[in-house]
Amino acid sequence: MIHILGACMILFASTASGMLIARKYRNRPREIRQWRSALQSIEAEIVYGRVPIEELAGHLSSQLPKPVASFFYRLQKKMRTDSPTLQKAWEESVEQFWPETSLKKAEKEILLQFGVTLGTQDTENQKKHIQLALAHLEREESEARNAQAANEKLMRNLGFLAGLLLVLLFI
Repeated sequence: MIHILGACMILFASTASGMLIARKYRNRPREIRQWRSALQSIEAEIVYGRVPIEELAGHLSSQLPKPVASFFYRLQKKMRTDSPTLQKAWEESVEQFWPETSLKKAEKEILLQFGVTLGTQDTENQKKHIQLALAHLEREESEARNAQAANEKLMRNLGFLAGLLLVLLFI
């Protein structure tokens, strides 16, 4: 009886691990799309609305889904309380936000590079930097969709099969 219970626990744990890994593959393209949407909103506000970034971050934190909304909430809070430069607040918010996301290092670099240029140039150059970041994110989204197609199901199955292998080895 104890052997069956132990086998079930091993099988459950390995299957759950496989599903958690698969979820990262599933979430990454969605999160990149959310970031692209956020950057497009930033572009519209910079070019047409001329809304301060602190106020824009508040709008985005209520309009976008999580986890990207939590980034903009942190950014707004950081700019209100700590009053650092926009670039420093952006960088610190990215670092704090990163453990919550399924994004990879390439996307982090894109966002950090974008944060360095945010608010430092005229509207036309700012628009060019946003377009560049959007192009990079579009490329990463395509790669993420390919990785999802190739690996999501594989990771779920691999988790189950690894658990089954362990159970068979222990019997």
